[in-house]
Amino acid sequence: MGMYTELIFGAELKSDTPIDVINTLKYLVGDIDIPSNLLYTEDRNPLMGGSYYFGVNTSVTKMYFDGISDAWVLSSRANIKNYGNEIETFLEWIKPFISQGSGNREMYAIVIYEDQEIPSIYYLNDGDNCS
Repeated sequence: MGMYTELIFGAELKSDTPIDVINTLKYLVGDIDIPSNLLYTEDRNPLMGGSYYFGVNTSVTKMYFDGISDAWVLSSRANIKNYGNEIETFLEWIKPFISQGSGNREMYAIVIYEDQEIPSIYYLNDGDNCS
């Protein structure tokens, strides 16, 4: 059957993020029907899915436009069977559009496989990711 991988994601997108990226994300979070120019086409949606193995067993995902920063914000906690590295593919795809995460190094994602002891943490600053 396979095991699950959890993705905890939170970031503000750049104010000039292309509309096709925004529409793809709106589709992934379930806000709109499939757009004509879907840019993320992996088999599994890393922003929707849940397993009772993790503390949060139902995905919690929100995307909204922040009028103060004039940018879209995406926040999600979900887990999927990451057979085709869909989570890593999503993080690589979205990283160029992120303007900020959290803290000095701009953390934007935490990823943990269900048998992993220490999660992988993804930052905008200071290299790729750190375990």
